Order: sequence, then C-alpha cells, then structure tokens
Amino acid sequence: MNQEEKKELMGKYVKKLENAIKREAAVIKEMENDKALIKYLEGQKTSGAAFDNTVYESYDAWIETIKKQIKKSESTLTNIEFKKVELEAIQKYIA
Repeated sequence: MNQEEKKELMGKYVKKLENAIKREAAVIKEMENDKALIKYLEGQKTSGAAFDNTVYESYDAWIETIKKQIKKSESTLTNIEFKKVELEAIQKYIA
C-alpha cells in the first residue's frame, strides 16, 4: 500500500470519527437528564412517596440502574475525547 492509498484509507476513517464525535452533545444531555432523574427519585424516596413502577422493584434498584447508565455515559465521553485526539492526528497525517 503506497502513501496515497494509506491517506485515502485514513480519510475514510475520518468520517467515522467525526460521526462518533457528533454524539457528544447528546451523551452530555442524556447524562444531565439521568442526574436530574436521580435527584428526583431520591426526593421521592425520602418523602415516602409510593413506588408505582412495574419495571423496577424499588427506588434503590431504579437509582442503581441510572447510576450505571451515568458511568456508561462517562466512559463514552472519555472515548469521544480520545477520538478527537485521534482525528486531529489523522488530519495532520493526511494533510
């Protein structure tokens, strides 16, 4: 594979990276919503409000699930930051 073919291949990969990076705002928004939901659920639990969710067995189970989603979002954001660095390096390479 010659230099031009390598650059062409990496150019195609740039599009994939750019699409992944575009998700950043949506992931941040989702994480903010999850944090707000935890505060709401903790308030409901503290106030003694009746639990009427058929998906989760308790407020605690629901909160734990949301905390796991937040950790996943944080991991996704870390990966997006790496993709930004990778994109910058590739752009310099193919320039």
